Amino acid sequence: MATIYDVAKRAGVSIATVSAVLNKSKFVSDELKNRVQDAAAALDYQINHLARSVQLGSSRTIGMLIPSFATPDPFYAQVVRGVEDVLSGKDYALLLGQTYNDVARQSRYLQAFRARLVDGILIFQNRGDDPELKKYIQQAKPVVFVGRLPEHLEGDVAATDIAAGTRMAVAHLIASGHKRVALLTVGSSTSVHQNRLAGWQQALHAAGLPAPAEYQRSSGLSAEGAREATRELLGLTPRVTAIFADNLLLVTGILQVLRERDIACPRHVEVMSSDDAEWLDVFEPAISTVVQPSYELGCTAAELLLKRLRNPKRKYQKILLQPVLKIRKPH
Repeated sequence: MATIYDVAKRAGVSIATVSAVLNKSKFVSDELKNRVQDAAAALDYQINHLARSVQLGSSRTIGMLIPSFATPDPFYAQVVRGVEDVLSGKDYALLLGQTYNDVARQSRYLQAFRARLVDGILIFQNRGDDPELKKYIQQAKPVVFVGRLPEHLEGDVAATDIAAGTRMAVAHLIASGHKRVALLTVGSSTSVHQNRLAGWQQALHAAGLPAPAEYQRSSGLSAEGAREATRELLGLTPRVTAIFADNLLLVTGILQVLRERDIACPRHVEVMSSDDAEWLDVFEPAISTVVQPSYELGCTAAELLLKRLRNPKRKYQKILLQPVLKIRKPH
């Protein structure tokens, strides 16, 4: 493996000149710069970023944890794209991990991020106690909680107004004539679940309708969990006539059960979802959604983290972005 000494020898310059060129830390003439770059390319020399991080106190990397990419819902992918667009403009690289809403997996990733000296963390926090996350907070490491309000911890927050979005969706279903509106959430985030539940109850009560506990179900982040919950909801008497779901992955499970039971959507049971995707524009049945500004959420979270890196002692900030309703009519 080539070393910086090999590059200096091949280019016929000092080690300091090689360092200045490769780290872009000082002005170097074009002639010397080209010689160093040619030598480094010929030797396939790579900077030891970990050693440089120890020396400079910054790795120029950010760690980010999301639940999963592997869903039909593009929400997390769009959040990550927003984060990357902001960070890349400031010469930061992103290290990404998927936790699948497992707090133990989250903790292992945080350990790995700490070992790699990341400058900060962006995290969709999972439910449960995580000593590693507590260490980050106690040591005043830069952390931004994304999409979910922190549980028993303080920090910067970038999220969407879950309760407001849920109120909008349920109010639309009520205005469409539904009086028995069910709610299906993912139970892995206490804050999202609680805000969904609050928005659902508020919309029903504002219309003078009850919000029976049996009309609310939680599942894991899976179509299988949604199928089981949907079967339970359809078994109620009288049957629910509308279901508002946490995300599009749950919607796939709901629609599978409606199809297997030959229940027409939206004629007999209407389905709405939080999150949106372009493929819904050509999808049957028509699914109206609450559009969360996912790309903007990623940008906002990254900008909050950069502010924290620039000023570690600034007051914690919570930013809630507003969702919008997108109504799709049957084709």
